[in-house]
Amino acid sequence: MAINLPAAVAVYFQAENAHDAAAVARCFSIDGEVRDEHHVHRGHAAISAWKRASSEKYAATVALLACSETAQACVVKGEVSGNFPGSPVLLDFAFQLDADKISLLEITP
Repeated sequence: MAINLPAAVAVYFQAENAHDAAAVARCFSIDGEVRDEHHVHRGHAAISAWKRASSEKYAATVALLACSETAQACVVKGEVSGNFPGSPVLLDFAFQLDADKISLLEITP
């Protein structure tokens, strides 16, 4: 089943699963923000560093299961598999969009 995603979100998950930290960061606005594991990562450099460290530590990939959208938001349910206890886990990826960029991503169980 194909899941219809906003363009920026689709590119984000392609980059996420390719473990391409620079491409992940480019999906965000200049002052974009990621909230993950009780930490906030703001701006391209911080987001790239977060993704690089996360990829090295967990080698995770995301299988997309569902998406719900509003005008400027998108919540994707994903099954995340990788090198961590309890893998795989279900996580929600809540995106706020600003034009063609992601302004906020919050990842929660």
